[in-house]
Amino acid sequence: MHTRVMVMARHQLVREGLVALLSRQGDFALMGSFGDGREGAAKAVELRPELVMMELQLEGLHGVDVIRRIAAGSPHTRVLCLAADEPHELMRTALDAGARGFLAKDASPEEMLRALSAVRHRQLYLSPSLAEAAVMATTPETHRSYAFCKLTPKEREVVQLLAEGLSTKEAAARLNLSVKTVATHREHATGKLGIRGVAALTRFAIREGLAHP
Repeated sequence: MHTRVMVMARHQLVREGLVALLSRQGDFALMGSFGDGREGAAKAVELRPELVMMELQLEGLHGVDVIRRIAAGSPHTRVLCLAADEPHELMRTALDAGARGFLAKDASPEEMLRALSAVRHRQLYLSPSLAEAAVMATTPETHRSYAFCKLTPKEREVVQLLAEGLSTKEAAARLNLSVKTVATHREHATGKLGIRGVAALTRFAIREGLAHP
């Protein structure tokens, strides 16, 4: 019986590469691939795949919030994150949100299959090449990502969209909110963070892993 799997990655080339690798294996049934986190989360809740392989850096909605939506709407779905140089605080936040492991982006196809198998069987998987970051991420004393401690989910969405270059009006349309509401979320976020201006907000988002440089 095939394992139903979904792929989420920011760049099309990465998505297509993962899809090609999975397609060469006879054990997987692909349920879709997505670059937009909001769309991917909605589809995961709708289709309920057994596995999701995903990057944390996604368009529109950060991977941690995607994981939280999947955990709430499809609790039997297991999430394996792809990692390169994510801060260990962000890795810890993702694990707390419900991720079941981290696979290094330069891992071999054989390791990818081992990781998927482990996660499918409810085991935690951490790539050996991520050993130092993984130890820090699983240490109880490790602090959570600042953005995920201080900001509400909606404030994070607004910060991410603005950092990705959208205007307040464009962000409002994407989130199906009024321009005034988005501006209020932005003001609340900048007030909590003690910063002013979109440029400073963008630098914060990149540093915290909410947006890609």
